[in-house]
Amino acid sequence: MSTIFRQWHLSRIREVVFDLLKTGIDGLDSILGGGVRYPEDTAAFIFITGGPGTGKTLLALEMVTRAWLGGEDGSNFFYYSVEQAPENLYKKLQSDFEFYGIQAEVTALEQEVPHKLCLEAHTDRGRSRLILTHANPAMLEQRKPIGPVIDVDWILTEIENYRLAGNLDLVCIDNVGLLLTDLDYFSKRAALLETRRSLMSNRIHGIFVQEEADPRELRTPSPEEFSTDVLLRLSFLDQPGDFKARSLEIFKARHQYYYRGAHHFSIAGRGIDRNIYLGARSERGPGIHIYPSIAAQLSMARDSRAFTVPQRGNDPINMGHPDFLSSFQSETGPGAGSSTVLLAEPGTRYTYLALRFLAAGCANNEETLMISTNEDQEAIHRICQREGPLAGDCLGEDGAFDPSFHIHYLHPEFISPGKFTWDLLQMVGGETTTIQRMAFDNMYRLEDRFPLLEGQHFMIPAILDLLRYRGITPLIVDLVPPGSARGQGNFNPASYITMFDNVFHLYIEEDGGTYQPFLRILKSTANDFSRKPIPIDYQRK
Repeated sequence: MSTIFRQWHLSRIREVVFDLLKTGIDGLDSILGGGVRYPEDTAAFIFITGGPGTGKTLLALEMVTRAWLGGEDGSNFFYYSVEQAPENLYKKLQSDFEFYGIQAEVTALEQEVPHKLCLEAHTDRGRSRLILTHANPAMLEQRKPIGPVIDVDWILTEIENYRLAGNLDLVCIDNVGLLLTDLDYFSKRAALLETRRSLMSNRIHGIFVQEEADPRELRTPSPEEFSTDVLLRLSFLDQPGDFKARSLEIFKARHQYYYRGAHHFSIAGRGIDRNIYLGARSERGPGIHIYPSIAAQLSMARDSRAFTVPQRGNDPINMGHPDFLSSFQSETGPGAGSSTVLLAEPGTRYTYLALRFLAAGCANNEETLMISTNEDQEAIHRICQREGPLAGDCLGEDGAFDPSFHIHYLHPEFISPGKFTWDLLQMVGGETTTIQRMAFDNMYRLEDRFPLLEGQHFMIPAILDLLRYRGITPLIVDLVPPGSARGQGNFNPASYITMFDNVFHLYIEEDGGTYQPFLRILKSTANDFSRKPIPIDYQRK
């Protein structure tokens, strides 16, 4: 390669600059690495495919609507639908999804032609319009259609006219495959590629939606063969109990790094504005909500931190109950940011000790969170009222929970592992609070309360890793069989020792008709401790 050519080649590489198109959809921009990247002199092009009822139309409609309601003054957006009339789409946006909670004054302009409806929005950015058109593949219905046949050629002509007359930002065609049924395999693919080229050359963002074809149908091209920037595939996943979870997967994202794998998503209707997480219906507003897989969430956390893991504290923290630290020597003990598991046998007061752990955080002006799978808020409140060591720190003067003490009771739900961890992270670091200490009571057989978590042995260590990136100090409670301290019940602590920084075992010994709780330390990273069990006095301060 000559020096002159090499310099020209390198200069061309430096000239490529990317813009970013954000979808605004909860979770989708995250798995796309921030949004859809595209060269600044072109436009973004997205293809959505999937089987019947998977949510393709709703995803495309939300993308277009969010872009429209966030558009610049004078901008225009097109949505062509083969299957739904414009009036029905307008009612869906207005009644079912309340325009996704976006503040805008929306007016439906007077219809000039039956198959077209123009919606005008006034926002703080100015006036923008969404034109809804009912495309009619008339050749499928009758030989001599009345009025114009709105096919791909007609759509391209209208797009060109609008482009010459003013601003045109984005075009969506749903279900594009039905507009091309009279073409053979190669003609169909050529028509789609030509439509894409026409949009991108005019810097108009495009979204195509197509029903996924039967793999046995050779005439229909597979989505992977389309030359698109971003290819999204929606589907259903069979889960235990015949539950079908919605799944979204990115098959291709040409100009960017993205998070692979199947990501769970849900569709929420109007009136959704809840702060209760970890529930199938507890979404953060109407519309599509995408929950990245656990593997993707770990990658996101590491990428956002540039693989810089927060350091654990060197000084011992107050664990709430003095007997937790009695076995430690040389002024060592669990530090801030370290993970602890309390392995509790039945009959021990593990919930009380978990609350003592959080009370110590409240006394230190830390934000704390209690996540319970056993006791609801009322039961926790009664415990705090009854126990002196808790009342002063967990409750305020009015008897209500202290503002620094937060509690969530987990109701049994059919939710995916990705949503479980995603919502858990929202609890510990949402918009209104950042938690420093968290107690989880308890994680024993979570699949009994959350059936879709069956077999998710990776979830607990992943949660610990995600909490570590947030700088949170967790205490996790798990139940172990009675007699574990004496080697009964096939108790093997190996899995806990590999996951946690500190492993405590709480159990009961019987002596002459009396029952005494004991605590022993099985592991504590980088600390000096005695393995000798010590008796626990629950009321000790």
